[in-house]
Amino acid sequence: MNEIKKLSELDEKQINKAISIFVDGLYMQFKSISKDKEKLHKLFKKSLDYDMTYAFLQDGEALGFFGLGNYQKRPVKIDEKIFMEIKSGFAGKVAYKAMSTAMEKPYVISPQEIYIDYLATDPEHRSKGVGSKLIEFVRNNLGFKHIKLEVFSKNPRAINFYEREGFKQVSANLGFVMNIAMIIQGSGRRILMEYDSADKA
Repeated sequence: MNEIKKLSELDEKQINKAISIFVDGLYMQFKSISKDKEKLHKLFKKSLDYDMTYAFLQDGEALGFFGLGNYQKRPVKIDEKIFMEIKSGFAGKVAYKAMSTAMEKPYVISPQEIYIDYLATDPEHRSKGVGSKLIEFVRNNLGFKHIKLEVFSKNPRAINFYEREGFKQVSANLGFVMNIAMIIQGSGRRILMEYDSADKA
């Protein structure tokens, strides 16, 4: 049986698997915090909002993960204590401030918009329709007219996937500093994509 549930509805084993999928899928963005996935898992287990993050379950096993931000908040609030255990001192404080600002500030401004902050699938189940089911859930079950997300220019597979799901690339000011940071990391520049339900009516 396939179902999508909030992390707040899952048991401990399912939560841990969903967070592992999240860390693995977004590792390129998070490795600047730490290259140790166990530390990243610990950080995000405490930092994720379990009512704004979801898992795709197949027969009770988490195979996909996504987090949604709205005009009021995003699905992550970085736990300062754990972050500072990972990156201590003045450099850690600077990194915490930059990371919390980047990850916590609402990205959309209208109650009719939703932002897909994160979407990842279990490596063994990629290209098997899990991502499409997550997108379908957001489009058909949450009542938002506009869905926004970002991809990186050096991830053509993701760009092609979202275009097949009806998203269009749009121009926007995505932040010079963050773009430069991602380019240096090797991810490329950030690309904003948008799905408008009015286009599909």
